[in-house]
Amino acid sequence: MNIVTRSLVVGLVAGAALASTPASAQSGPWSVSFDLGAQTALSGDVHGAGTGRVLNLPTVVNAKSYGDIYGPGFYWAAGVGYKVRTNGELRVQGSYTANPADRVQVGTVANLALFAQFDDYKAFGMDLGYRQYYGASKLRPFAGASVGFTRVDTINSTFTVPAAGVTLAAVPMNASSTVPSFGLQGGAQYHLNDRLALQAGADFRWHGNLKQNEGLAGTGLEGINDKTRRWALPITAGLTLRF
Repeated sequence: MNIVTRSLVVGLVAGAALASTPASAQSGPWSVSFDLGAQTALSGDVHGAGTGRVLNLPTVVNAKSYGDIYGPGFYWAAGVGYKVRTNGELRVQGSYTANPADRVQVGTVANLALFAQFDDYKAFGMDLGYRQYYGASKLRPFAGASVGFTRVDTINSTFTVPAAGVTLAAVPMNASSTVPSFGLQGGAQYHLNDRLALQAGADFRWHGNLKQNEGLAGTGLEGINDKTRRWALPITAGLTLRF
């Protein structure tokens, strides 16, 4: 059982216990939340377009977005909140995502199709933010904003020209990078009682350019991987425990 599964089990057990707590029991200023969902890239390029020479042959590379290369990926988040006003709280949140890569054609070498298989996109984020809740009914919309950092694992790519039987394995593209990030959140909580709530929401997240690796040095294509900032959209559901 991995750490994510253990956290969910602990959260669900604690939630079940709190759901049976008498409604008269009031919660304190603290909260913890657990969320699961999927993340989809909205904008940003894994690499740009360019022309050069690979194996001394004329090469054309077309720009490919994160959406072209990566499909929707698993996303989880865990946060701690502290109430600083009646319907507002400061929050610290950690998150992790893993997005699988598809093998795609990225250009041509001597007019023969050039394909790329990138490493999966794996990233851990840590954020500090504020969330505002609206209303006092069981169903309460919320909105928030956060700033922090995102740590993205190394991304290499294997390039192939099947028609010529050519393979360039594990070409370095982006080094492991810690980059600034921020997010804008929105959603709603449904309060089962004063201590336990279910929630669903969306988080528009941005991170800066990853650190460039020089795996394409000497080809004329060195600059295609230097602008890798992106917007992504995690959509999640989970629970919040207040104490």
